[in-house]
Amino acid sequence: MIEHRNGVSARLKEMFGSLVTIWCVAHRLELTPLDSMKSFPALTELKKSINGIYKHYHTSAKASRELKTVAEALNIHLFKPGTIDGTRWLPHTLHGLSALIRNYQAILFHLESHASDMHDREQSDLMKGRARHTVKGLTQFKTVIFVHLLLDILSELKDLSLLFQRDVLTLQMVSDGLQKTTLALVAMKTVPGQHLKQFLDEVGPFPGNMYSGVQLDRKQVDDDNLHKVKEKRINGFCDYVTTRFGSLDDGVFKAAATMFDLSNWPEDITDLATFGLADLETFVSHFKGILEACEDFRSIQEAKREWIDLKVLVHRHFRHLQSQVLWQRLLQGAIGRPEQFPLMQVIVEILLVFPMSRSCCERGFSCMKRIKSDWRGSLSNQMLNSVLRIYLCMALRLRTITEPTHGGVRFRLPAGGGLKLDQQPIT
Repeated sequence: MIEHRNGVSARLKEMFGSLVTIWCVAHRLELTPLDSMKSFPALTELKKSINGIYKHYHTSAKASRELKTVAEALNIHLFKPGTIDGTRWLPHTLHGLSALIRNYQAILFHLESHASDMHDREQSDLMKGRARHTVKGLTQFKTVIFVHLLLDILSELKDLSLLFQRDVLTLQMVSDGLQKTTLALVAMKTVPGQHLKQFLDEVGPFPGNMYSGVQLDRKQVDDDNLHKVKEKRINGFCDYVTTRFGSLDDGVFKAAATMFDLSNWPEDITDLATFGLADLETFVSHFKGILEACEDFRSIQEAKREWIDLKVLVHRHFRHLQSQVLWQRLLQGAIGRPEQFPLMQVIVEILLVFPMSRSCCERGFSCMKRIKSDWRGSLSNQMLNSVLRIYLCMALRLRTITEPTHGGVRFRLPAGGGLKLDQQPIT
């Protein structure tokens, strides 16, 4: 749909020149680890192993029961094995790796029993061979340390993904989140992350090879290559993040992010005098058709004069505010005199309505899938629309709904979903 030549966005741009094409940032971030897995053979092999473990226990109730028995004997709180493939958001990849580490000892002990039990005729030779291959891979020191490195990297990307899934997301928040995540990843080159540090502390220096009661196959070359592998993987993730979000550093996106991010504003008043003028001109020229249709917008020269007045006022009195709060106050008329910045208010309003994410649409699809199930397939469109509005517009915000119906009984939406009656009078 967003192809540059014959996609929907290209066709619409022919009719509306000021149209801005934005790929949902949450979806684009999800593609970053997928790009890395395609380029790094070690990641591809690890993905196959994790998905193989998931398939082994997901398709066999007997194997799941046996794994649960092994976990109880080892006094391990078992987590359901996950897959790296699946949902549309990035955190599910982290959940699959976390489940592997939490169940590490139980899974290895169970797979080893499968692989070594020659009298077990219920298991096919294919399954036994797959179990031996998985055990051999997961007992390699370089594999386990690589998993912990990925956990640290994906933990940072998970926080960024949760930021990108917010209902209210601006270009400045995206830019700040990308910069913060990139700096955190670069810091991991020299300072180990939380998961990697815990693993190295438990195993100890070479030749230590015991982790969670499992003896690892550790070689001196693995320690020698640790820094090289870590730097290569982190650089790879940073490069793919930059590639996926490179469009935000060009044209009107770069101009908007530079102008309206207070962290970019210079402290020196001389440099502040000319700051943002070229970016303002880029922004105004791109949205020229929209701005000319506004009654409050008069000319680019008038906008530049307001921009200079606004910079002076913010620099002297409002520099302590966060960017988001500052521009909200400007739209509310709480910055400067009444009617002092009509042109800048129009420009800021355009900036704040950039649709950076469509996660709310995806949540709506997921909510509809839960509501209109096979057991409730006869819901009318009106009823389905009403229930969806209750869940999306009210449950996400308030969690409680009070209505004077059913004799003063309060309806309450619990965190797990589903309406239930709470026998308390409405106050």
